[in-house]
Amino acid sequence: MTALRVGVDLCRIDPAALRPADHAVLDTLQATAGVGPDGVELVLFASSALRAARPSLFEAHEAHTLPFPPGVAVARLAAEAAWMRASARRAGIDLLHDACGTSPVRPDVPTVVSVHDLRPFDRPKGIGRLRVAHHRHVVPRAVAGATAVTVPSGFARDRLVELFDVDAAKVSVVPWPLPPHEEAARIETVRARHGIIGQIVLLVGSTRAEEEHVVAVRAMRHLAARHKETTLVLLGPEGPAEARVAAEVEALGLQDRVVRLGAVSSPVRSALMEHAAVVVHPAVYGGFADAVLEAMACGVPVVVADAGAGPELVADAGAVIPHGDDAQLAIEVHRVLDDPEWRRRMVAAGLQRARRYTAPETAGALLATYRSVMVGL
Repeated sequence: MTALRVGVDLCRIDPAALRPADHAVLDTLQATAGVGPDGVELVLFASSALRAARPSLFEAHEAHTLPFPPGVAVARLAAEAAWMRASARRAGIDLLHDACGTSPVRPDVPTVVSVHDLRPFDRPKGIGRLRVAHHRHVVPRAVAGATAVTVPSGFARDRLVELFDVDAAKVSVVPWPLPPHEEAARIETVRARHGIIGQIVLLVGSTRAEEEHVVAVRAMRHLAARHKETTLVLLGPEGPAEARVAAEVEALGLQDRVVRLGAVSSPVRSALMEHAAVVVHPAVYGGFADAVLEAMACGVPVVVADAGAGPELVADAGAVIPHGDDAQLAIEVHRVLDDPEWRRRMVAAGLQRARRYTAPETAGALLATYRSVMVGL
């Protein structure tokens, strides 16, 4: 039986600026080697920089190197498209997977397109004008011409269908796998360095409006009197709502109860995640919630808003609150902090839930999508 040769276009991934979606793609592809099925051969197309950054992935599969660095200049995109078409033809590709959803390539074989981020269409503020323009030009055309589309969540699937009037039958949910969790730094050192006292309420994400950091800050106002040694830690890069969050902290007099951390090392992040009493995710938008998944895998209870992908990710393994409801967020955090039996049940359910999102499971779902495309032709 002739093997199905699937080309995977990774040319849009820049290892110097990896996003969570990029990590998810690379970890999933890495896991395909141990999953099978027989009869599928992956052929990877990527920059030399990415090959150098992930050697084990490219040693496991046939690979072709993009002869110029990643970029989005018009001339650069045209050159990439021409190179990809010619390279795929020479490699005898039966199916091409645009793993980032932003490739300009229009091949003469069936395609699978992965769309990870719809924020350039729904929530463009703070993303960057060039990236927004590129997504809005390329993604709708790629989706329209694709034989199948993968997205990381049911929320993303429903939003994509609504945005682009796509047949829902050709859209498959292939979740991101559990992100790697590095060895943690000593939590005592992290606490001392950043002034973190008592139990940690952790929110991970950049300060974009949709992440609703302000809701978490207001919830801390309710918690402050009863839990006198609890600290809200806001972890993530600055976004368009940074000033608003800082102003809210000052207005409520919570400067000693809210610690704002930007980019930290992986060991520090791991320490905060492992030692958090609870992870809160009040976001009102998001195609996936990898920090929530990581928290559950670390045995940390989670509280999410009833919006975006958070509720489907946690299912019954976490508390779900009405979005924007800081009082209810405080109630659920208080319950986690004060009810040991409730906390134990949430931890056990979260650990079980996180096991569904391993890289091999995700790899299996992706390979199933490849097979279904070829069977349907």
